[in-house]
Amino acid sequence: MFRRFTARNDRPSFCYNYCAMNITQDKIQILFSEDQIAAKVSELAAEISRDYNALEDLVVVGVLKGAFVFTADLVRKLSIPCEIEFIRLSSYHKGTESSGDVKAYDLTLPDLSAKNVLIVEDIIDSGRTAKFLHNFFKYQSKANSVKIATLFDKPCRRIPELQDLKPDYSCFTIDDKFILGYGLDYEQRFRELPYVGFVSVV
Repeated sequence: MFRRFTARNDRPSFCYNYCAMNITQDKIQILFSEDQIAAKVSELAAEISRDYNALEDLVVVGVLKGAFVFTADLVRKLSIPCEIEFIRLSSYHKGTESSGDVKAYDLTLPDLSAKNVLIVEDIIDSGRTAKFLHNFFKYQSKANSVKIATLFDKPCRRIPELQDLKPDYSCFTIDDKFILGYGLDYEQRFRELPYVGFVSVV
């Protein structure tokens, strides 16, 4: 079933700093190498496999576009069977500045009632999208259980009302950097980078 929902954007508006910048690959500083990411993903997959070993009907739901690489690598490292689904969120903008909203315009999913859902995100910062997705799968889809795995957790950006929100699984905790690569983008570019880098404001 095709549904449309709107929630507040989980990724903060960096546009006021970055939209005027001409970001090229030579300006990107490596934060985590390909090997560091692979090691963490393997470690996280082992933890998830242990936690879900006694459970059935695991459904991994990757959040497009940013988490597509992380999701693919993560599920290939799992030692337990799972189903894989994807949903797509799209942020929309007012001029060159992010409105701070997220439109979840493709939540086409099979029946997930009584399933154990693991949401896979690229990054959690404000917590709005994570909260929205958790509530959607718990109350709309009526999943048996809902957990969230994220590649990056950025607790320094949590909004006040979601200060207590924590992902169930996280590869890296980072400070307030604008990151890209390994699926994360800047204006739809740099998703293909095998590492995660950051750009400094100058």
